[in-house]
Amino acid sequence: MLKILVFSPSFRMRAMIVGMVTAPGVEVESVTSRQALFKRCQEKHFDNVVIEDFRLFMDGEGSVRRIRAHFATRPKIFVLSPAIDEQTVLSLLESGVDEYLLLPVSPARLRRKVCTR
Repeated sequence: MLKILVFSPSFRMRAMIVGMVTAPGVEVESVTSRQALFKRCQEKHFDNVVIEDFRLFMDGEGSVRRIRAHFATRPKIFVLSPAIDEQTVLSLLESGVDEYLLLPVSPARLRRKVCTR
């Protein structure tokens, strides 16, 4: 079973993302705050983490380390965001984010990217 954690401070966006990645053989959980994200990552292993708030990573590598600190295997981290400048995208990738997806993103593309190991 593939385990995915979704973080978005917005109820609407969180519900939309959860709906897009829900599929047979996929277990999806969601959280509403940074604190809940880090806490949940300490409690349970997730294969993929989807985050709709690029500002979480403006601290450099700190947030990525906190997300991955308790995992035996390295989960993929996906960041979804409306258009941001190229330097910010590069900063995200340099901090350890695996993939940046531009919003709006098609449900099929998001599912294809996130619902794989």
